[in-house]
Amino acid sequence: MIYAYILIEAEPTRVQELVEELAGMQLDASVIKSVHATTGRFDLIAYVEAPTIQDLGN
Repeated sequence: MIYAYILIEAEPTRVQELVEELAGMQLDASVIKSVHATTGRFDLIAYVEAPTIQDLGN
């Protein structure tokens, strides 16, 4: 299994909505395990799990 943190830029008005929307979302073979709001250059950080690095890239 491959685990990664993905940094996401979002519209400020959608940050809370995206936290709820993305958490638990399945993307092909990858799964977003958790999403958290941040401050600074990026607005969200997602913890993602995928079987391979290629699946993570998809």
